[in-house]
Order: sequence, then structure tokens, then C-alpha cells
Amino acid sequence: MQLIGVDTGGTFTDTVVICHDGAVGVGKAPSTPGALERGVLASIEAAAADVGRSLEAVLADTQYVAHGTTAGLNALLTGNGARVGLLTTAGFEATVPMARANIVRGIEETFKTEAVRWDKPPLLMSRRRIKGIAERVDADGQVVLPLDEAQARGAVAELGRIGVDAVGISLLWAHVNPSHEHRLAELVGELLPGISVTCSSELAPRIGEYERSMTVVLNAYVAPLMAVYIDQLERALQKHGFSGTFLLTKNSGGIQRAASLMDRPIETLNSGPVGGLVATATVGRQLGHRNVVATDVGGTSFDVGLVVDGRPKYTPRPMIGRYDIATPVVDIVSIGTGGGSIAWLDPELGALRVGPASAGAEPGPVCYGRGGTEPTVTDAAVVLGYVERIGGATLGVDDAAVAIDRRIAGPLGLDVHAAAEGILEVAASQMADLVRRTTLMRGYDPADFVLYAYGGAAPQYVGRYARQIGVHAAFVPGLASVFSAFGAVSSDFRAAATQDLEPLPFDASVERTAGVLAELQTRARAELGDAAGAGAELVVRRRAGLRFFRQVNELQVDLPGEPFDAAAAAATVEAFRAEYEKLVGKGTAASDARVEVVNLTVEVLLSLTTGQLSRPAAGEVGPVRERRAFFDGAEQRCPVYDATHLGAGVVVDGPAFVELPTTTLVVYPAQRASVDQLGHIRMDLNGLDLNGKERS
Repeated sequence: MQLIGVDTGGTFTDTVVICHDGAVGVGKAPSTPGALERGVLASIEAAAADVGRSLEAVLADTQYVAHGTTAGLNALLTGNGARVGLLTTAGFEATVPMARANIVRGIEETFKTEAVRWDKPPLLMSRRRIKGIAERVDADGQVVLPLDEAQARGAVAELGRIGVDAVGISLLWAHVNPSHEHRLAELVGELLPGISVTCSSELAPRIGEYERSMTVVLNAYVAPLMAVYIDQLERALQKHGFSGTFLLTKNSGGIQRAASLMDRPIETLNSGPVGGLVATATVGRQLGHRNVVATDVGGTSFDVGLVVDGRPKYTPRPMIGRYDIATPVVDIVSIGTGGGSIAWLDPELGALRVGPASAGAEPGPVCYGRGGTEPTVTDAAVVLGYVERIGGATLGVDDAAVAIDRRIAGPLGLDVHAAAEGILEVAASQMADLVRRTTLMRGYDPADFVLYAYGGAAPQYVGRYARQIGVHAAFVPGLASVFSAFGAVSSDFRAAATQDLEPLPFDASVERTAGVLAELQTRARAELGDAAGAGAELVVRRRAGLRFFRQVNELQVDLPGEPFDAAAAAATVEAFRAEYEKLVGKGTAASDARVEVVNLTVEVLLSLTTGQLSRPAAGEVGPVRERRAFFDGAEQRCPVYDATHLGAGVVVDGPAFVELPTTTLVVYPAQRASVDQLGHIRMDLNGLDLNGKERS
């Protein structure tokens, strides 16, 4: 089986080709906003060339193309989505505009203490496009007020006159009785043919009217754009010889046929970064690392996620941007600190800042020579001699130095190299701080985790931010610069079914729970469809949302294997108490407090086997050349190694550089890099600072 994984980021589009014989080709090309399919094809062509083949030859021989993309997320964050109309129960038209009282969720950390900067998430539609429909269903699913079809027709027609590209439908208790939503969808199809329609009862059948309604609005907001993007990309692939199955990575960590996600694009909004966490879990299993902090440094952001006990963690309160949603999302936290992040001086304090603004793919950092004028993290790395080429293109050192001198060094009275090191230190501090917040503030000790660093820029900076965190070792995967693309083809076909329940004591509802689990498994298996052929080996995972009596928020806890009985329920309750104390504090989970179950989830998974990747061949261990670079203000002559010549067991002492096909690993002074049997690189930091001195 031949597979292709593609990840479209804000700056670069990455590709991994895994051939029938286990050979691996990697490619990287600039993302092309406005016509993303061009960047995808260019990236695949580069990966094909890496294995000595043409774009057409590789595509014609490929069974699956799995794609992670942030195209929909970018449309959301830039406000370029569809004109959305919302149909909701009369009297509840303000549900979305009011949002939640906790308006600091999603706000940058630096603003959370400044109340004057607090505001609600931007409203994605005008209030005149929110129409209340006369109808009412109660919590038991009984119709209290029949749907007023005449009034509904008038509301839908009014949306047509105002002008909408998509319509969302979110009625009270529709997840219990969806009949009114289904009838409204029929009316929209009749009166506004061709308009995209999203029903909450199908997309997010969960309790929580705001989260459910917001999920519908977000889905409707990006659905038309994503439908066009998916169609254009699939046609472009087919035009160049692809006849296999086109897949998309989901926020929940699995993959699914693109056609089946055309009406549910919200499930793909954060799929690019999720691919990296899936790949982390895959490599972690190979290396025996059960607990991993995954750090992804791209062109525009720094993303952190956790793999705990071999599996990615899910967020208990999912968000996309600043919007609460009701669909499962792998827990990834991001800040605007990446290779393309712009360095600037705070006009009030005169302090050096980095990000969150980014130079993006166009024009990109100054050193790219595409018209960029603002200095970035990448420009600082180029000036210091840490990287010379990206994606095959030679970078402009002089232009980068001029930009740093004009914007940073001159105003601060520093030389250019000191200013460049300052930029990298600020960026690394921001990265290290996010890792600490993602672990310590969630009850995890970083010392219990291995740190992985991947993404196009991570190998350049991991020696800095890992040192600040206090870990003694970090791992740079062999496919680090295209790791999220590798994650796309490391993912499982995955389908899930969730059902909210009337809260009842968990240990007193074993029979009900077992029955619901069986029903959910049937639904999830049906959603998987023909991806699972006859005799396919499926993996079933089950989770329960548990909480203490009268609490509001629940924790998701894995259920033991079948059968689900009283013993399984007791074990689950103990696991819940342990997780609760990890998050809230030792002794907070009172042994006599009642535990309730509020929802159940069943996932059905089918592995997409990637085969055994090629081992690094034994080869030369000496440097291929030297180059000058600056560390702590001092210029040094540093050896440069070619990663393709480094076999298993080779050790490289810093300061040195290891050039991988699409990125450069910086081995800082007093640090050591060693290659393992699978081609991954271990970074030993030795408990020393960049000057080789003991850290205090």
C-alpha cells in the first residue's frame, strides 16, 4: 500500500510519501493562500522527487491521500466565512450573542488581568439573520408547541431576501426529538435550494444550548468554503493521476473520507496540528514513551499537546478560536510564536516582543526575499548562522540583518547579533511558558514526560526552550519537519457516537449504561461505513462523562473492556476520583460523594497501516563542512553534518548543525545529539546552560 500525507499550514505545505517498499519521501512548499491546492500539488511533487519519481507517477500508484488542513480555521480567524442565517426556538434568539459569562476564555493570557480588554467573541452573523421559530419541545422530547410552518416559511423566505450562503438550525431539546429541525431543513431546501444546511441534532446532539448553537453556526460559517476547497483539491489530485481515496484528518484525531465530511467541516478545523499529536503517539509507541509533551514549532504558531498513557488527551471544554463547541477535539494549546512571528518593540515599555503577528507565507520573513520588511524569528536564526536554506531556497542574511538593525538593534542600542539572540530568547521563553502551563496547570509534572520537538522550525529552537523548561533530554523525530503530514497517514479511520444522559448515580445505572453503550457502538460502526471491510479488525474505545453530584463540569474517563458490569463501573469511578484529584488537588475527591454519569461516547477505529519505515543507513559520521555561527555573542566555527549520512549510534556534540532534508537541527554548546535505530534524534541537554555552566 502506498500512502500520501499532506498538511497545509499557514506558511508551508508539507508532504510525506510512504512507498510500498517502506521508502519515505518528504516535500515542503510554500502555502498558496487563495489557491491552496497549488501548494498541495507543489509539496507532493517535491516529495515525489525525493524518492526519484514524478508527481503523476506517485499519485497514480497511491491508494490513500490523507490531508490535514487549517483552511476552514483560517477562514474563521480572518472573518472570511459564509453569510450565515440561524433558525432557533422563538424567545432564544439571543443565545449566541449573549455567549457564556466566562468571557475571558480564549483571551490572550496578557489581557486576562485587564478587564477593559474583555469582550465577547465576535458575532459571526448580524442579529437580523437570527430568526426565532414558533415551536417547543421539552426535555423529555414531548412536543409542547407544534412547529408553526407558516411562520417558519416566512422566516426562511426573509433570510433569502436578506441574503445567506448557509443556514444553521438549533432548536431547544432537538437532540432528544429532532422532528422540528428535520422539517425546517426540508423547508430551507424547498425555499432556498442549493443553500448549505446544518442541523444541531445531527452535528452535535449534546446538552448545552449555547455550545450546540455555536457549533452549528461555526459549521455553517465554513461549510461553503470548505466544500469548494475539498472539491477543487480532489479534482486537482485526480487531474494528475490520483484514483484512490481522499481522506481528511479530524479534530478528534482520526481520518474519514472527505466526501463524508463535506457537511461537517467543523470536525476538520484544527486537523493540521492534531496530525502531529497522532504522529507523536505513533512514534511514542515505537520508542516505549507512554507520556509525551508534543511541541510543534511552525511558521506562525507554537502548539503543545499531551500524550498520556499512549493516547492524545481530549479537551474537556472544546474551543475553536474563542468559541465554545460541542464536538470532540484533541487538546492542543497554541500561541502566536513561530518561525514567521514578527519581532517588535513595545511602544510603551520599549521591551522586545515576539508575535503574535506573523509574516505568513506571503510575503514571509525578510530573508525569503519576497518583499517582507518586518524582522521575524527566522530572520534572527539566519543572522546568527543557524539556518542557511529552507525548502531548497538560499536565505538572505544581509536583508535580515538590515531589518533587525532598523527595527530592534538600533533602537535598543545593541549590535545585530545580540538583538537576534534576544529575539530567539524571548521566543523560547514564550514557548517554555506554554509548556509549563499545559503540564503543571493540569496536574502533570513535566519530569514524568518525554519532550518531542517537531515542525519546520522546532529543530532550530528546541535546544533553547527545552533547556528553559528544565528537561534533560528531548527527541526530534526523523520526520520532524513534516511530522503533522506523517500524522495524517498514521491516523485511524475513526467514527464516534455520543449521547447525553439524564444524570444518575453511575454505580446504580449499570444496566442502562450497558444498553446505551451497545447502541452507540452500533451507530459508530455504521458511520464508519465500508471503510471497514469484512473481517476487518476494529478497536472500540468507550468513555463516560462523570461528575460529582450537583457539579456542572464533567471529566471524560475511559471505560474498561467489555462486558460493562458492576465491577467495571466501580473501577471507572476510582479512575475518575484519581483524575479529579490530579486536577483539583489531593483529598478533594471525597470517598462518599456521589458520582453521576452525564454522557457516554463510543469510538470505533480501523488502523490505516503505514508499514515499516526505512531505517537510517549506516554512513559517514564526519562533518561535510563548517560554518560560522554566533552563540552568546561569540562567533564560532561549527561543523555541519548531513543527516542522510548519519547512521544509528552516531553522536554529534555541540555547537554543531545537522541538516535534515527540509530543516536544520541546532545542537547548542554543551548539548549532544545522537541517532537511534529508527532515525530519531535524542538531544541531551546535560543540565547545562548555553555556555556550558551548571544551571542554578
